[in-house]
Amino acid sequence: MAVHRARVTAALGLIAVLALLGACGGKAARADRPTIRYGIATQGFTSMDPLKALQPLDRMLSMMLFDGLVRYRTGDTTAPFEPGIAEQVPQPMMRDGRQVWMISLRAGVMCPAGRKTPAYELTSEDVVYSLQRAGDPARSTFATAYTNYGAVTAAGPRTVEVTMKHPVSPAVFLASIANTEGGLVVCRKAVEAEGDREFGQHPVGTGPFTFKSHTPGQQVEVVANDAYYRGRPRAAGWTIRFINDDTARQAALFSGDLDLADPPDTGDRGLEAIDQRAELKTVTAPLFGTWYAMFNTTVKPLDDVRVRRALAYAIDRADFVASAGARTAKPTLSAWGDRLPGGVPDEHTERAGLAYQPDLDRARRMLAEAGYANGFDVTITGPGVRYYEILQAQLAKVGVRVHVKTVDTPTWQKAMLSGREPIIVTLIAYRPTPQIPYATFFYGPSAVLGGSRPAQNYNGYTGADPLIQQADQEADPVRQQALWEQINDRVLSDAVVKPLMVAYRSYGAVCGFTWGGVEPPVAIPANWQAGYDATVDPNATRC
Repeated sequence: MAVHRARVTAALGLIAVLALLGACGGKAARADRPTIRYGIATQGFTSMDPLKALQPLDRMLSMMLFDGLVRYRTGDTTAPFEPGIAEQVPQPMMRDGRQVWMISLRAGVMCPAGRKTPAYELTSEDVVYSLQRAGDPARSTFATAYTNYGAVTAAGPRTVEVTMKHPVSPAVFLASIANTEGGLVVCRKAVEAEGDREFGQHPVGTGPFTFKSHTPGQQVEVVANDAYYRGRPRAAGWTIRFINDDTARQAALFSGDLDLADPPDTGDRGLEAIDQRAELKTVTAPLFGTWYAMFNTTVKPLDDVRVRRALAYAIDRADFVASAGARTAKPTLSAWGDRLPGGVPDEHTERAGLAYQPDLDRARRMLAEAGYANGFDVTITGPGVRYYEILQAQLAKVGVRVHVKTVDTPTWQKAMLSGREPIIVTLIAYRPTPQIPYATFFYGPSAVLGGSRPAQNYNGYTGADPLIQQADQEADPVRQQALWEQINDRVLSDAVVKPLMVAYRSYGAVCGFTWGGVEPPVAIPANWQAGYDATVDPNATRC
């Protein structure tokens, strides 16, 4: 009944999945071109600047407001990239012994008016500025993805040339100019007029929507960019309401005040309540990302690999999966599993002896060998999610006494970025290739504390650096895939993380919510911009 009504439609990760997270206006007399009303489980966003967008809402907003030179294709995770701001998907050439990518921009892509700048047509100077800015570790969280960039130049008003220090594979280069993270092109005049910090609060980009307003602690509004080069969005805009309380958010959805909402934080049980209502349906993203327990290799006693391995054997991923529910999570063994493009099959990780299947006796022996026969105390910071309670209970069985300091999400993020958190339970959202998460989360220069290109290496890990560098500079896809497998093995052998589960993010929606007739069974997670085709049919009252 309800399950057969559930429509698998979202596009993940944090980046197609959140595209469908729209929200729409007026309970009675809905307009033909509605404003989609979305209730999200958060207290707000941090920054809409794509180079500073870390939490899901940040990334969702940046994908709505900005665009990339190439785009992920909605509906097929294995499909090649399609043109975005670029007229066609660029191909590499060799010039004077260097790999060069020439990018031709389509005409008529507009930078909308900002609060300090008039509208104008995007040029190659904006793209050069955007790529140089993305590679600047002082300004970009994703600078590691641009370490192989040499010169970025404007060869004409609508032509950009990128000369690489080393040849790279298309999978690596095209991901760096795609419509996510550092690949999102900014409007130079607006950044310079606002300054980096204010630009994150008053963004201007070439995406399908434009920023309208932000009421701190309450909501953010975006409106349709009718000059969008791919066509006028079907919805007039989105009103994204911050409703962190599960009960209040569900009540708003049930009363008709929302079109889309995060379900209560109760896994499958939260979806069942939605399934039972004839006027609602569940919308499930095929893939959202991977949950891990991450261990800090720089703080005692976790700087001892024996301790980290002991914790990995003490943690049972089955409890995390059970808590999330079968509809929203599946166990995973690899550091980057093969449910994701370029990932390593769980069978390989199992054969390599790196699955860390639960073994409490082995965990206790390892702790004793490391000098902690009676366990130890550790204090960690958490955002109040149940996964921290599961971690606490599991580690107590081997004498590790975990004290959880519960804080709000922004405070938790600051704690992670301090580089001093001993253990973190967190999700790495969908990425188009393994190179991006490896270089962002497990590469020494990406360390949040003291890294030369600080990103999201919260653990200070450096053990896979040579392999990550080799993979980044490998132009042959077959050899690159083999290197990605070796990185997986090194990260797990050093017990930097215990992979827990792949998450499938789900939502409750009114029957009339649609992607615009597409509703693919598999959708590109990073392509949140697919939401420009989303709308709500006010006449659809039963699913």
